[in-house]
Amino acid sequence: MAIKEDINEIKKEIGAEEQFLESVIKGERFFKKNKKLFIAVFVLIVIGGIGLYANKIINDRRIIAANKAYSQLITDANNTQAEAILKDKEPSLYALYELKKLLEKGDINAAKELTNLPIDPIIKQIIISQTTNENTQILADYNAVIQGFEYLKQDKIDEAKAEFAKVPLESQLMNLVKNLQHYQGNK
Repeated sequence: MAIKEDINEIKKEIGAEEQFLESVIKGERFFKKNKKLFIAVFVLIVIGGIGLYANKIINDRRIIAANKAYSQLITDANNTQAEAILKDKEPSLYALYELKKLLEKGDINAAKELTNLPIDPIIKQIIISQTTNENTQILADYNAVIQGFEYLKQDKIDEAKAEFAKVPLESQLMNLVKNLQHYQGNK
């Protein structure tokens, strides 16, 4: 009986080895059949990684150049080279810098022209509100948030909720409103 059990055990081991070799051969055939696809996917992943890394480096350099130009403009307002760099690298920051400068001079018409730059929509609304008598939506929402926050500080929760309800759901300030509603005057 022992020999019969040994033979059965050997048959099982050989069967397992056959199945392993069979699966290896199938895997090898599958790889050979789709080799070009695997190589193409690998190359695309490598190129995508390199592209993302290069984009990050370029963006970091742009930000550093814009910050340097802004620092130079703060110390020397007549530095036209720094002004050109800031306008090219970070138009939104340039628009805010120019808006402050133009409003101090009282040149509203030139300040209105800043809205033609490719700037952030929130900054564009701020410029419009500063140069016209229009009450832009972002500022109306902002005023509602500020008033609601003041009510929260005074523990007037219902009034604060009423102010927060004035802010539309698609407003860019909605995350802030949700955080303040959650806060509800708790200290």
